[in-house]
Amino acid sequence: MTASFATASPVLSSTALREIAHDFLAMTEPETARIIATHTAIGMARVMMGRVRMQDNGDRIELSLMTQWGQRAGIWLRVDQIDGAGLRRAAQFLNRAARELPKVSISRAPFHTELRPRTYLPNTAWHDSTAAAFADARHAAVAELMDPMLDAGLTGSAFVGVFAQSMIYADKQGLTAAGQMTDSEIAVTGWTDDRSGSGWAGQSARDWQHLVPSAVAAHAIDLTTRSAHPMVFEPGRYTVILDRPAVAQIVNAMGRQFDAEDTLSGRTPLYNPRAHRSRLGERIMDARLTLASDPNDPEAGFLPFNVGGMPLIPMTWVDHGVHVNLGFGAEFAASMGYTQPNDASAALRFQAVDGAATHTVEEMIANCQRGIYVNRLTDIAPDDPDPTVGMLTGLTSGGCFLIRNGKLDKPIKNLRFRESPWLFLNRVDAIGTVERTAFGFAPWTHSDWPVDPVVVPPLMIREFNFTALAEAV
Repeated sequence: MTASFATASPVLSSTALREIAHDFLAMTEPETARIIATHTAIGMARVMMGRVRMQDNGDRIELSLMTQWGQRAGIWLRVDQIDGAGLRRAAQFLNRAARELPKVSISRAPFHTELRPRTYLPNTAWHDSTAAAFADARHAAVAELMDPMLDAGLTGSAFVGVFAQSMIYADKQGLTAAGQMTDSEIAVTGWTDDRSGSGWAGQSARDWQHLVPSAVAAHAIDLTTRSAHPMVFEPGRYTVILDRPAVAQIVNAMGRQFDAEDTLSGRTPLYNPRAHRSRLGERIMDARLTLASDPNDPEAGFLPFNVGGMPLIPMTWVDHGVHVNLGFGAEFAASMGYTQPNDASAALRFQAVDGAATHTVEEMIANCQRGIYVNRLTDIAPDDPDPTVGMLTGLTSGGCFLIRNGKLDKPIKNLRFRESPWLFLNRVDAIGTVERTAFGFAPWTHSDWPVDPVVVPPLMIREFNFTALAEAV
């Protein structure tokens, strides 16, 4: 039986945005005019010790408006008024300003006229259940996450967030691209009473109905109670089992590295400094791995167009471990003579290739004689002045255990790592099955929530480099 969600949408419909775009374009005089309209609603809260520590409930609408006369420079104006009077004032200002700007020798937007017509994939990233969760369900989820923690005698911190966005690109030449998407996330961190141990668990989904707060709370409770009184363990190179939340943090840091302009300028690990070219055609990770993006991915999908109205299509970035594609933004694609631009995406599906054997986390642990299990990583940051190396550093978090003789033996204190995924993904012993994975709330990045979705497996890796102890619990 399909659930019915009759609650009013937290954002304007595509039809409403089309009307706004049509009204603005009709008021413009230059032959070139564009509008990018975005309406975003966010409802999120972080609760700790019975108090709301952070809350963001609201929506914002933003219109980016542009006009251009012939070979004169174009002018952009950003406004947040969508009524007729506000649009008229904006159009009058742009009409006047566009006439006064100087001519430029090279058009800044050849791709806007050359790459037509454009075909878009269906918009599949919107779910009514998530839009409806703005009303009551997200508030109930806080209690479903926190109450079990308190019943278990633990201190907890819960995060619940829902997101909805409606967007349109339209121009005076008749091109229109419109779509909507939703996202949601729940996460909970637990601490023992003496603050010696902690555990973290979370879930994310475009569709709110896929989230199960009780399961998230139960997993966090298990990790928290088992993490009490961790032992000091000497840093070094060990076999490590990175669970999905840890792998997700790494893959998120990798996604934008596939940008062609940055790569061909020598600013990503996909540039080969010895050959002075990209690594296209080279094997850059284990041959059992593939990395791809698809606007219609049921778990990691996104809008099928970018802010410039360019279609986004399914792309494979790594196939059987071999680097096979770069993402060309529209301007750079035009400058290179490419007729099919496609942005590099941070919304990714990272998994074993078809036919490759996969293992559960429990099987990986059973096959490990001595190593470390890491539930999650945090504070990921670049750690090398040479961008072609891709070195990262960060901390283990939310559950870190010594593995001995095929079992989780003892909790250990958190560790700092220093590794490059472009290196350690060539030292993979085992690959698990994939799931969409939550990232968790970070106070210093909450303005960027939600993070682009990633679908990842757990990984068992040889000689993973831990460099220091960390005091964080």
